[in-house]
Amino acid sequence: LNINYVGGEPTPNLHTIVESLNFLNINVPLLWNSNMYCSLETMKILAELIDIWLPDFKYGNDECAWRISQVENYTEIVKRNHLIAHNNGDIIIRHLVLPNHIECCTRPILEWISKNLPNALVNVMQQWHPEYYVAQYPEKFPDIARRLTREEILKAYKIAKELNIIFEPVS
Repeated sequence: LNINYVGGEPTPNLHTIVESLNFLNINVPLLWNSNMYCSLETMKILAELIDIWLPDFKYGNDECAWRISQVENYTEIVKRNHLIAHNNGDIIIRHLVLPNHIECCTRPILEWISKNLPNALVNVMQQWHPEYYVAQYPEKFPDIARRLTREEILKAYKIAKELNIIFEPVS
């Protein structure tokens, strides 16, 4: 039994989340399932409340984050927030492997996790579905307009193993 808060950027709803805890009359773990792209102030509040963190870590550099998702300073913000989460509860990091992004995203993310969060569990996920990008913007995102190849996901798993990351491949 737990309460699982799911969402992208939590700040707009944080006041409702915190207020809802006033109505909780049993002690259950609180799980935060998020993209972790949020402010330091939000993380300070959550660090006092959350028991289990289920964060995403998608991009290994700011160029890919900006080009694909139009987010600024992605790596700085998400790395900071992963460190805060790691220091304030149990953490299982989810990394969605993107086609053609093994060296620019998967490898740097897994190397950073290995160095900075060596005891974190990591889900290396292969379920990228490009239908939205293919249908809407195939010329804008040709690098991710397809499913992963078997070789790409096996390379991602190999990198995780070489870095001694405690990981669970997810299909």
